[in-house]
Amino acid sequence: MPARRLRPSWLALLACGLAPVACIFQPLPEDLGVCEEAPEDLAPKTGVTYYKDVKPLLDASCVSCHQDGGIAPFALTTYDDAYAARGLIGHATAARTMPPWPPSDCCAEYVHDRSLSLDEIAMIAGWVEDDGPAGDPADEPPPLSTPPGLSRVDLELEMPEAYSPAPGLYNGDDLRCFLIDWPETELRYVTGLDVHPGNRDLVHHAVVYAVSSTSASLYKSYDDASAEPGWSCPGGLAEGSDTVLGLWVPGTDGFDFPAGLGRPVEPGSTVVLSVHYRPSQDGASTSDQTAVAFKLDDAVDTVVRPYAVYNPAWPLGGMAIPAGAEDQVFTYAYDPTLLSGGPLLIHNAQLHMHEYGASAALAIERADGSLDCLLAIEDWDYNWQGEYYFKEPIRLEQGDKLKVECHFDNSAANQQSGEEPKPLNWADDKEMCIGTVLVSDI
Repeated sequence: MPARRLRPSWLALLACGLAPVACIFQPLPEDLGVCEEAPEDLAPKTGVTYYKDVKPLLDASCVSCHQDGGIAPFALTTYDDAYAARGLIGHATAARTMPPWPPSDCCAEYVHDRSLSLDEIAMIAGWVEDDGPAGDPADEPPPLSTPPGLSRVDLELEMPEAYSPAPGLYNGDDLRCFLIDWPETELRYVTGLDVHPGNRDLVHHAVVYAVSSTSASLYKSYDDASAEPGWSCPGGLAEGSDTVLGLWVPGTDGFDFPAGLGRPVEPGSTVVLSVHYRPSQDGASTSDQTAVAFKLDDAVDTVVRPYAVYNPAWPLGGMAIPAGAEDQVFTYAYDPTLLSGGPLLIHNAQLHMHEYGASAALAIERADGSLDCLLAIEDWDYNWQGEYYFKEPIRLEQGDKLKVECHFDNSAANQQSGEEPKPLNWADDKEMCIGTVLVSDI
């Protein structure tokens, strides 16, 4: 496949061009966004029952995966389900491995946070210790007033044809991109998004982009050159995260963006759907035809746009990760208000690395030297990437900087079975370090 063009963050180029010395960066503190360790002897609560206390927690944080047909290996939708798995539930919640929630607890407050508080973990521990009493079904609280998912669907786009993934070079996975025509003839604002996998047994995660007609022509050449639908795109598009409309990972539901926010999509744009497939290893022939649902509006109160945060030298060979390196660190910061000309509101944050990522963080470095954590992930898992909207937008003033830091583990212990460490650098099929925020003008 021809080399894809990477659009560098020209905001970052501007920052370095105006102040080259500012491109030497101090690392972020190791404890950024990290809470004090929970006490090991957290006392289990007493008098806990399934219907009154435990079921609401499972419904809110677990059953999106743990349901019939879900990604999890067993359901947790009934008392019998939960009682049979009570030991596993107690162990996983105490270890904080479930429910999966990558962001550090003390970094920022996000909507749709499915993590459990220490009080809730103690509640589950008490229920397990008391052998899982059911309690009275009448004690069950009413269901959530706002059900998960989009409030309405105005447009649904599907892959033009089905695709049958095959085991690939990336841990046996197949990473594929597909072009979908954007049919709207006027400027529309995306105000909510949901991804509907055609085959949940195959689709591991998906990212939705909207690209210009110029970029679409380039990607169409890749599509045309492939005998199968779409083209191989490990790492997603090199187009830049400023084109991302949304993403999906197992266990997440589509949702409306916070009230009044919208991402503009121009007529003539093209949707690119990047899908990470995990094919069956037994050679079974199965296919997928994933669709994307959009909530659209003609006007919004606040137009948001993404800013990417990465060193423009990294895609040009400046992110070398030596073979055997256990903790290779890259840090970068710049002031986006040099371009915007005024302060900004930050509405969400996300981080992107590949398989050798170990941890990452994104923060505001204030003009006075203080730090505000936007997103910190202590134990990076490529399979659990997400975008995180803040409960309240965070203000970035002129003179403040967005700062990203990524740690990589390219040691022998972190390789696929039987492989030796190899030098890595920035590439679609190697590594990346990108922070992204969604901003609006004030």
